[in-house]
Amino acid sequence: MSRARQPPLVTGISPKEGAAWTKVTIRGENLGTGPPDLIGLSICGHNCLLTAEWMSASKIVCRVGPAKDDKGEIIVTTKSGGLGTSTVSFKLLRPERIGILDQSAVWVEEMNYYDMRTDRNKGISPLSLRPSNPLGIDIDKGKIPQKDIELTFPGMSGDFTSENFSATWYLIENHTGSSFEQLKLAANNLKKQATKKNEGSLAYVKGGLSTFFEAQDALAAIHQRLESDGTERVEGSMTQRLENILNRASDTADTLFQEVLGRKDKADSTRNALNVLQRFKFLFNLPLNIERNIQKGDYDVVINDYEKAKSLFGPTEVPVFKKVYAEVETKIGALRSLLLEKLLQTPSTLHDQKRYIRYLSDLHAPGDPAWQCIYAQHKWILQLMQNCRNEFISGQRGLMDRGLLCS
Repeated sequence: MSRARQPPLVTGISPKEGAAWTKVTIRGENLGTGPPDLIGLSICGHNCLLTAEWMSASKIVCRVGPAKDDKGEIIVTTKSGGLGTSTVSFKLLRPERIGILDQSAVWVEEMNYYDMRTDRNKGISPLSLRPSNPLGIDIDKGKIPQKDIELTFPGMSGDFTSENFSATWYLIENHTGSSFEQLKLAANNLKKQATKKNEGSLAYVKGGLSTFFEAQDALAAIHQRLESDGTERVEGSMTQRLENILNRASDTADTLFQEVLGRKDKADSTRNALNVLQRFKFLFNLPLNIERNIQKGDYDVVINDYEKAKSLFGPTEVPVFKKVYAEVETKIGALRSLLLEKLLQTPSTLHDQKRYIRYLSDLHAPGDPAWQCIYAQHKWILQLMQNCRNEFISGQRGLMDRGLLCS
């Protein structure tokens, strides 16, 4: 009898911290005998099994998901060793808010941070764009852990655009090493910015005053023209002609850009579909893989893939996933029937019988495969004994008939 494998033990992870979807390398002991043996992987409480790539019994590569916990253990679960433990932890970093004037390697959606909407009677001033460094002195970040600051100032924020802004938090987070003279200089910079803002608002209005008057004169001229044009026929009025011009302009714009926009929408939908296929390719390829493995006789691989899909997509409510999972269940039902047929075939070896019974039990086949096998063997043995009896009786009768003829 073989000895059971030890539970998985995670002894290292690289890197030890990072944002969501960071690629990490997990090292440890007894991390499984192969990809089918790996049935569970969680980091900070988030299931990372879909992105896991089994490399060896001591190495797994995966991506960290958007977990709720900031810090947590790395738990590996295998079919051979069960639920594992961890001696290290991973710290999930929250993405920092990027200012509108800060350099960034990726596009940042500004509407998530600043309300840039305006109404019809209110323009937007360049002074409303808040600078990323309002104090005007060097920023020194990262000396005090973010978690310690959050515990010290619960419910507050170091973002000066937030309603719960805390000046103390901001200074601790960004200017821990600043000297008193630098802070005095920062205070003077704030005063200058406040003065410039008031002067800038007034200058903004004065600079656009001529534009306001020109717009007022244009509106008055349009109003006068409309009043004088009101006595003409509706079909020939200026508003009707203007509407026709605008409609033609709209039709021309649609003609020019409809094809381009249509191709863009089609490309976006194709890209989204490819992303879904790539992310959930295990499920979409599973029906074909099951059929191929059944033809090759790799029933262990089929059972492992089925258990993995059942744990991940069994309770799903997504229509596409439900459709693919239903196809998987259909193929598994056909596999149950095939295995039961092989189990009930006679004669068969004890090794094959035990193997088929284990397969059917792992696939949760209805009934009791072991008793079904015993009943089939019992029926077959009785039939053999009956055939043997009939042959013996026939032989004895033949001998008796020949003896009578000889006498």
